[in-house]
Amino acid sequence: MKDDAKYKTEDISVVIPTYKRAADVKETLKHLVRVVDELCEDIIVDQSPDNETKNLVKELKNKKIKYIFSRIPSTAIARNMGIKSANKKSKIICFIDDDVTIGEDYFKEIIRVFNTHPNVKGCAIYDPASGYKDGRLYLLLKKIFFIGRREGERADLVSTYGNLYPQGLKDIKNAQWFPGLNTAYIKTIFDEQVFDENLLGYSTIEDMDFSYRIWKKYPKSLFITPFAGIIHRASPVERNPTKKMAYVNQVEKFYFQYKDINKRIFDLKFIWVLMGILLLRTSQFVYTRKKIDALKLKFFISSTLYCLINLDLIRAGKVREFLNDPRFNE
Repeated sequence: MKDDAKYKTEDISVVIPTYKRAADVKETLKHLVRVVDELCEDIIVDQSPDNETKNLVKELKNKKIKYIFSRIPSTAIARNMGIKSANKKSKIICFIDDDVTIGEDYFKEIIRVFNTHPNVKGCAIYDPASGYKDGRLYLLLKKIFFIGRREGERADLVSTYGNLYPQGLKDIKNAQWFPGLNTAYIKTIFDEQVFDENLLGYSTIEDMDFSYRIWKKYPKSLFITPFAGIIHRASPVERNPTKKMAYVNQVEKFYFQYKDINKRIFDLKFIWVLMGILLLRTSQFVYTRKKIDALKLKFFISSTLYCLINLDLIRAGKVREFLNDPRFNE
């Protein structure tokens, strides 16, 4: 990178939210610590009820790796805390999940995007292992019903449930949304918007919601690049139970539809997508007769009915009210 470049790796503040995953954080930091001295800082935002992650950071004895604690488990709140705690000298905030291994040139490639695209507001490193692995017929049905899938080099949002992710990426491309795992944003964007703190606990849309709001205001300002590999280790720790996860996903999708797509919530495309998901879940169960597919169908129907009955709560941003039902804590 030339000395007269607008951005350098030392302008980056890294934020890593984590919850009860000390072993995963340790593995992530094992790779990050090799380059941390080139960065402005690395901020660990811990939401754990124990001190394992805190002790891990303390043992590293690296002044550039900072620890802050959030008493409320929420990825969105943790991200916002990291933003507020970032060094005033930093110009880019980079979010890395606690179960992601970064490539050797990860930060150099982020800086390259920021220095070669004057209109950039955010970028992400492409993860070839993310996305969907389905048969041709299943992919065709997903396309017909505007449901999320891998497709070419697209990172577009064609419906509330239709987040497309590249099948293969050979060059830097525009994106309409970013998945979690890793993202980087110009710091000034946080003067305009932050992550939605209605999304408590584990969330399925906080990154999509945040990045899509940027894209709507600043079209063609988000970029995805394949030039620095990452590995998502997909930690099994603190993944929500199937029923709870189904409700989180469905309630958040209804919320996203109202907040970011259509204030009336319902439009023909949204109804069409719901019908498509019902058809796919039903056909999957009929074909496999597996218990897990029966549960997916059952939870999709029950969570959809919950959303239809509780639209006013969802519109008001109360997206975790269903957890008050004791059946979710059995």
